[in-house]
Amino acid sequence: MRTFISILTASLLLTACGGDSDHAARKKTKGNAAADHALQAGIPAVQTRRLDLAACFADDLADEAANSSRCPSFVLLSLDFLTQTCAIAGGTLRPVPQPIAWSLDVDGDASAEMLVDLRQNLECQGAAGVFSCGSLGCPYFLYAKRGDNWVELAAISADDAPAIETLAGPSGTPATLRGGCTGLRPCSEQTYYEWKGKSYERSWIDFRGFPVDVTPGGLWTLTRDAPILAEPAPDGTVLDEYPIATSVIVIGNARDAAYKFVSPCNGCRRGFVETAALTK
Repeated sequence: MRTFISILTASLLLTACGGDSDHAARKKTKGNAAADHALQAGIPAVQTRRLDLAACFADDLADEAANSSRCPSFVLLSLDFLTQTCAIAGGTLRPVPQPIAWSLDVDGDASAEMLVDLRQNLECQGAAGVFSCGSLGCPYFLYAKRGDNWVELAAISADDAPAIETLAGPSGTPATLRGGCTGLRPCSEQTYYEWKGKSYERSWIDFRGFPVDVTPGGLWTLTRDAPILAEPAPDGTVLDEYPIATSVIVIGNARDAAYKFVSPCNGCRRGFVETAALTK
């Protein structure tokens, strides 16, 4: 059986847009290079690209290596798993009427990479919803073509992928990718994916002008009644309040402040909580 592409562990909430940018600016630590970098204008990176999956379902598609030029290898890697999953649910796997992906050039070599959520391009006829990823949506994968095969470069969250931007970087280095919004930070939360030699990693988040280093910490529990704050400071704007014993997902750590960036629940606003108010 061909190996199914692993799914990125997604963050638990939808990206929040808007916010009191003036208030955040007043509280923002002066001279913070990471937050200043977030002001950099990005280049909208994605362009719609038709994805022809008909060959992947052809009767004569038998040998993976021989047919990788007809059917993208990232589809071949997942096809058996998805077909069987669909069949177990009582359905038949087929491509949607107009499969699409997005193309972008992250390394400036004029050879476009491909950004795609494969499950949006395939449907299980007779068992609708079997591939649903819930309210968060399925992650998108970024692939680069190497010979006849496609190599996975990144897994991008569904919130970040549609409006992904490229940011200028050192010559010869793949661009940093910024997801969440377009232009000069019109949204309160943007995620930065940085090149780490062989692939991209979700490295840090700019939340209302404050940098958060992404260090997934799993479930933590509030040791007292505590507010969720818009800024990592005792006088931060209160976004919501939660009672003692509430479980939260730790997404990362506020840079240069003893606060964690947390997600209280799937439908809740996320923000900062004092580290001393949490226990693992």
